[in-house]
Amino acid sequence: MKKLKDILENLIFMIEDLWDECRLRWRKAKRKRAELKQTLSDEEYRQYRNKEQTKKILFSLGAAAACLLAVILICTGIRRGIAAVSVRMGAKDRTEQEAATETESGTEETFTEQDITIGSTGCMLLHSPFISSYPDEEGNYDFSSIFKYITPYYSAPDYMTCEFEGALGGPEIGYYGYPTFRSPDAIIENLRDSGVDLQMVATNHIYDAWSDGFHRTMDVYEEKGILYTGIRKSADARPYHIADIKGVKVGFLDYVYETAGTGTNLNGIPLSAEDGELLNSFDYDNLDAFYEEIGKNIRDMKDEGARFIITNMHWGTEYQLTESETQREMAREMCELGVDALIGGHPHCEQPIDVISSSDGSRRMFCIYSQGNALSNQRTYLMDAMPTGHTEDGVMVTLTLHQDRVGTVRITGVDLLPTWVYRFQDNGSKYYILPLDDVDSLGELTGIPDIAEEAAASYLRTMEELGPGLEKAREAFQ
Repeated sequence: MKKLKDILENLIFMIEDLWDECRLRWRKAKRKRAELKQTLSDEEYRQYRNKEQTKKILFSLGAAAACLLAVILICTGIRRGIAAVSVRMGAKDRTEQEAATETESGTEETFTEQDITIGSTGCMLLHSPFISSYPDEEGNYDFSSIFKYITPYYSAPDYMTCEFEGALGGPEIGYYGYPTFRSPDAIIENLRDSGVDLQMVATNHIYDAWSDGFHRTMDVYEEKGILYTGIRKSADARPYHIADIKGVKVGFLDYVYETAGTGTNLNGIPLSAEDGELLNSFDYDNLDAFYEEIGKNIRDMKDEGARFIITNMHWGTEYQLTESETQREMAREMCELGVDALIGGHPHCEQPIDVISSSDGSRRMFCIYSQGNALSNQRTYLMDAMPTGHTEDGVMVTLTLHQDRVGTVRITGVDLLPTWVYRFQDNGSKYYILPLDDVDSLGELTGIPDIAEEAAASYLRTMEELGPGLEKAREAFQ
């Protein structure tokens, strides 16, 4: 009966994941159509729509066939589960090896050969100037203009993630910047509309609006249909997210470090015992417990079909350009446990890229210890702790993955897009996240004067920090 229950639960999870992914794809396609309608001629747009309709018909036929196959497989699994129970009841003396041989029936699953791209960018923090400069006369917020120039890049990968650092406490609790980041709800919608599919929220600021804000944050995400991970609404809910990306199942985990104190603490704020159970967190002084927990999560994700595991870690020491020995130790252990790509954040500056191999040499893990700030007000002239400009820099990492016919998924490409947070005055402090793939033409492309020198400096800082590791990764994954 337990086998039957597990099969039914997995079917429900699969349907939920497919529905979430379909909604994201529909929204992404709608945004792309709107952009193309503005840039293409009428004839070019008509040809594009005809091709899109053809693809949609083929996709629908494929989806129908996949659903039929899933029903057949599920029914077969139920039949086998019942048969296995009967066998165990009637022949308890049989060995586990013999039972496993009978239930598997010798059939091998085949997978669609597929290439996908997954993008990730760093911390999004709304400091006080965002709170004071962006409300309209009625007090409503809209941060969409911040993403004006970066949206085409966030929308380009098949799947895009970011780290949102703050809590959604609502107007009753009030909005605030440093040191307790209580952000307007609009920011997570603006992130979604810029192309972000999944938001990582296990950060040291997720409890800044206390227990009410912690739970309200999850309510807002779910009411708006925006995917998130790192926290969950009940202790029984899955502490991870599995995305089906063009037929490739990718598992996502998100963890944050705890601070000293009784029970689970974030920035010295103690979480209630119940809330602590709903947060993915780790204690630097008890890493064995973390390894045991994350190892179980990885096994569970693989049991649900995940072929590639990405873990986001909110960790490290602020304003340090080099990772700590503890970060390196944790990265090595996560590689051993089955993590395929490790994405770091929290130091508010970039930290190196590395390729980590398992002790037996059988597998390699991509690692970037910190992606820096995707969005913040940590300007050079404000940062006594790091007056070098690094807090204005961020990077978008794009991994190309290939799934073969036997279901092995590996990295076949690594790309970086350096980004820079530009601040200007327009009825208060306003911001753009600027892509630095063409620094020489940035002023002309954006219409922003006199930015070439600062943009070039940001690009050079990023490539000085990440360039050597990028070359190492490109050699390892090709």
